[in-house]
Amino acid sequence: GHDLVLLGERGQGKTRLIRTLVGLLDEWTPVLAGSELNEHPYAPISPWGTRLVAEHGDAAPVTWRHRGDRYGEKLATPDTSVGDLIGDVDPIKVAEGRTLGDPETVHYGLVPRTNRGIFSVNELPDLAERIQVSLLNVLEERDIQVRGYTLRLPLDLLLVASANPEDYTNRGRIITPLKDRFGAEVRTHYPLELADEVRLVRQEAQLSWPGTSVTVPDHLLEVVARYTRLVRESPQVDQRSGVSARFAVASAETVAASAVRRAAITGEGQAVARVCDLPSVVEASRGKVEFEAAEEGRELEVLHHLLRRATADAFRALLAGTDLSGLQGRFEEGAP
Repeated sequence: GHDLVLLGERGQGKTRLIRTLVGLLDEWTPVLAGSELNEHPYAPISPWGTRLVAEHGDAAPVTWRHRGDRYGEKLATPDTSVGDLIGDVDPIKVAEGRTLGDPETVHYGLVPRTNRGIFSVNELPDLAERIQVSLLNVLEERDIQVRGYTLRLPLDLLLVASANPEDYTNRGRIITPLKDRFGAEVRTHYPLELADEVRLVRQEAQLSWPGTSVTVPDHLLEVVARYTRLVRESPQVDQRSGVSARFAVASAETVAASAVRRAAITGEGQAVARVCDLPSVVEASRGKVEFEAAEEGRELEVLHHLLRRATADAFRALLAGTDLSGLQGRFEEGAP
């Protein structure tokens, strides 16, 4: 396959995008029954599969694997080993009487087990350099090397990785030969249009719960979306870190929760979010934003200011030119 690396700041949907690639595979595919490597009945690659086909020919047992089972992923953590990804000696098989040189004593890792599928490495720069080296053959020669075994498995898979651009530069933690082996680098981004941000929030946020009726009007979701975009663009915020799309989703859910709490306190039958529920998002979202060092101690002040700007911008966009004198008069008269 044409191996890819997705570069983008946090919360841009890289992992979700990678997982949707499975939908491009055939829904069902034949594999040798019992194969650890999803081997094709006509083209086995392991000693076990080759022997099975040689013994049974066209009568070799076959099963069908759904495309959802042909996807694997690993979050790159500092403790990830070569054995996790590629494979290692299986001491149980050795204890059963097989010799160490027998290829069937190998316990295959996650990558070969995803043969004829898609494998994803999330946050690739967090892999230790020696672990990155173990992926070189997978990306170029399409085979694996397991310790001192004379073993060549021609794998058929698409390897997709995700990374933060800051960690993928020359100053980052990716070895150059590994970067050279990826077929393409794809830059992801946050929603470009305000309307897309609002739709994303409406799609992802959980704004209702079983047994609870709550309404969050569209104009409040627009305020939340504008607030998120202002935080992203603020010079006081560390631009290298980014502001996740989860920031907007969590803010919308906080507004809904605030409305439910207020309705419970005041005895309202129907919880409806109002502008007065918006300030609750500042305290709740503070930990999701990384500020520049110079802004230490001013985080809440900055966020409150940006929320007021977002509210004013939404008001002007939705009600500019509207005659509100009648409504204002009612308030001046003391109407509830």
